[in-house]
Amino acid sequence: MKKNKKQQPIVIDMTSENNESMTITKFGSSLGVVKSKSGGVLSFEIQGVSERNEVMNQEYRNIYRNYMSESIGIQMGDYLVPMWGEGHNLYPQEVYNVISDNKLLPELLSKQVQFLFGKGPYLYKEEIVGEGKNQKKTRVPVKDPEIQAWLDSWEDSGYPSVWEYLINIITDYYHVLSCISQYHFNRSRRITAPGKNNSTGTLPVVALTYVGSEKARLGVLRSKVHPGQPIRNEDCEFILVGDWFNPGKRGFEVYPRLRIQNPFLYETAISWVKSKTFTKELYPYNEWFKGLFEWIKGSNLTPKYINSYLRNALNAHVHVVIPGSWYLKMKEILQDLCRQNMVGSSSMPLQAEFQGVKLIDPVTNEPYEYYEGMMDDLINHKLTEITTFLSGEGKNQGKLWATTKWGEDGWEFKEFPGKFKDYLESLISYDKRADQVILAGKGINSSISNVEADGLISKSGSDVFYNFMLYAIALTIPEHYVTKDLNRAIRMNFPRVKEQGIKLGLQIDVPAKQQETTPADRPANNINN
Repeated sequence: MKKNKKQQPIVIDMTSENNESMTITKFGSSLGVVKSKSGGVLSFEIQGVSERNEVMNQEYRNIYRNYMSESIGIQMGDYLVPMWGEGHNLYPQEVYNVISDNKLLPELLSKQVQFLFGKGPYLYKEEIVGEGKNQKKTRVPVKDPEIQAWLDSWEDSGYPSVWEYLINIITDYYHVLSCISQYHFNRSRRITAPGKNNSTGTLPVVALTYVGSEKARLGVLRSKVHPGQPIRNEDCEFILVGDWFNPGKRGFEVYPRLRIQNPFLYETAISWVKSKTFTKELYPYNEWFKGLFEWIKGSNLTPKYINSYLRNALNAHVHVVIPGSWYLKMKEILQDLCRQNMVGSSSMPLQAEFQGVKLIDPVTNEPYEYYEGMMDDLINHKLTEITTFLSGEGKNQGKLWATTKWGEDGWEFKEFPGKFKDYLESLISYDKRADQVILAGKGINSSISNVEADGLISKSGSDVFYNFMLYAIALTIPEHYVTKDLNRAIRMNFPRVKEQGIKLGLQIDVPAKQQETTPADRPANNINN
């Protein structure tokens, strides 16, 4: 079998417009180096149509690889686990690492969790109010002692409260659009009548617990997947829970996935409620994360660039002109000292050092002969002494550039002009733009996020009111996903709620305008109600 010959560079000799001869060496069709006879070197790259096409083709190959990684998956014993992430299986961890380094996103996501949770869960019915064209559907709160007693019993049964469960579920939803819940069933899984004092009796569902998206992955039995066949959502009948940073070192817990048609088949089961991502079959992906990824990274790097600049660049930049007469004088002194050490005398001990320059071997105690490097050591020692008097903070404190000046006496110090202001202003301008893009990409108005274009807190009450009202109207879909399993469990324990139309929702209060409320009804007087 013949080996492909390595493409040889093409060498072209030519003359420039100013009659200077030069040589161009091309590597392929787009890379090369230009060398002039005077010693100048210039490298170049030509990005043409073929290179742009190659970049586009690489993007398509990446898309194909990402879809294949999700469809093929990782072998874990008897199970096949589709990968959640592009080329890896750590999408929730990636989202957390990128978001947690950002100055805006952690608080923005926290606000979204707070807005959706509102005043907590409550039971309600939907009723039609008004007449004719003024009819509208509204929620009417209801009291159901049996359901409330069951919700209040979670902690007594050894599980986190329903509030803790919902807060964790909402947090996962806003990060990775997933709500993963474990159902804890009674062994008999039969319904008995509630006891006195609103006791829950023996209900099939004891409680729900939150399962972190960073630990859970879908799983399918390897025996049920044919080679080359993509994994479908309905094939994944199991949830594997474990540490995906070290999948080979630690064991995994395997749980059956909740079957809505036969929910009590197992003693416990895990439900994975998720928002559908376009073109993705198995796992959900944030709509905003990939589009804002580079902006988030850039925003995260801005303070690092500024701090690095303050440590390493914002110092005194001084050019030192060393007089040649001083140089010759110091050289003469060093030569005399080395000569005296070599001759030696019982009455005069050896001189071990002169202004930072070692004159004898520290191990053998033998004197050195003079060598030119001694002057380099002496100059470096002198410059080090000078830098201790220069202002600045950090490892590069007191930057110096030294040359030797002949024919004149006296050291001379010249400060380099620095464009500190231009550099810092460009970073700050980028940072402001990144904040604007992130807020726009998240779809959160500055009046709600409390961040305006210049990083100031929004003070307009009318802006806050109307934007929050519009934002609250759009919370129906998130509320549907985060309360879905809780409403399922209520129907399992209390089948009557289906006919009664009772559901559990989240109490999101939109405050009225200050001028439209009486003093007694204003927020300041109702903060604890």
